[in-house]
Amino acid sequence: MENFNLYFEIFAAAMGITYVTLEVLQKRSMWVMLFITSICYGIVYFLTGLYAMMALQFYYIYMAISTFIIWGRSSRTGVKSDQNDSGIQVRKLNPRVALASIGVSALAFIALGFIFGLTDNPRPWVDSAAAVLSMLATYWLSKKYIEQWYVWLICNAISIWLYISQGMWPTMILYIAYTIMSIIGLILWKRKGVRISD
Repeated sequence: MENFNLYFEIFAAAMGITYVTLEVLQKRSMWVMLFITSICYGIVYFLTGLYAMMALQFYYIYMAISTFIIWGRSSRTGVKSDQNDSGIQVRKLNPRVALASIGVSALAFIALGFIFGLTDNPRPWVDSAAAVLSMLATYWLSKKYIEQWYVWLICNAISIWLYISQGMWPTMILYIAYTIMSIIGLILWKRKGVRISD
């Protein structure tokens, strides 16, 4: 059973690398890969007792389905007509959205940390921090805010420590790859992104 868990985690990590590669390129198919990756990691996190990250996968599944549909509608209605050849659209995060979403994230962190502290979760507060930052970054990604990459960098650093502490080596390698891809994504979006209005 332990070998199966390891192989399944490796498979989930491979799906995650495919997802983040598509994310950097801002391809709509990234949402399909997020859906698959989320199902796989929901199982991995359940087996390891990281319940906040497990719960996060339900949010990812919702975001994958809804944003895949929204981005599809946008392309059919000509929203992408102002793109350059890179196909990357970016928005600047406005202060009101930033404050509101960070405030909600802080409340979610406190609530999840407390709730999962009552379970057998080995790292409830770190698990909750990684989950909430992931939710925030995914929401900002769905709106194409370039600042999402900074949140991913912080989230990935916390997650790497979490996975090292739990001996989840394939997932730790995935999050190192996520960190590298976040840096590449930030640079690419800054250089080739076309600013679009809210």
